[in-house]
Amino acid sequence: MQKIAAELRHRELTQEIYNIGDEVAEYIEHLLEAVRDWDSELTHDCLAEFEEILSDARRDSRQIVGELLGLRQALTSGVRAGILSATAAAGAKLIEPELLDAPSLDELFPLTSPVNVTGLSEALNARTELVVEHLGELVAWVLDQTKLVAGNLDAVSLPHLYARVGTHVNATVEGWLHTVADAHPSYARGMRGNHTPEFLAERARIDAVVARVSAKRAQRGAAS
Repeated sequence: MQKIAAELRHRELTQEIYNIGDEVAEYIEHLLEAVRDWDSELTHDCLAEFEEILSDARRDSRQIVGELLGLRQALTSGVRAGILSATAAAGAKLIEPELLDAPSLDELFPLTSPVNVTGLSEALNARTELVVEHLGELVAWVLDQTKLVAGNLDAVSLPHLYARVGTHVNATVEGWLHTVADAHPSYARGMRGNHTPEFLAERARIDAVVARVSAKRAQRGAAS
């Protein structure tokens, strides 16, 4: 019974690793959608949310990996019976994406002097497109690394991974804000609204459901 309980707990914790990675990736996607819609205010808000989620991810992953290592060590005695390997499937550390920040965006898509409307539009559009693409690559990197660690705890330190993810995401998003949205607010406002973030609609739907449930409870309470 103890071995069965340990194996069940092992599965639960492994799933928790996936859940943490999914949540971090989801909030990067929120930033991606906010940038794609040229929404500076929403991007600032999403960045603050992301930093909170990342802090939780680093703390929770440290605890989960610690418990998993203990469980795998305890269950290693069952290897001869084909129960569990201490490191599971072997994997190689994935290549870390290059850092994309404000200086990179300025260098890749410089503004000509004197600035003209066409040159400004082309540079800002190109910077935004690259940032959106890069955030998508960071999402894939997080998910791939999470899958790797779930199979092999020795592949990479999850708390360290999430610290690096934070460095990349902050540099990229703040780079976009500095070189595009905050630097040229009038242009950004004019571009806003063509790609309404999907996660906002989902949040509105959930809020509406919660409001309806609360209203029904209030009605039942008043009737009683």
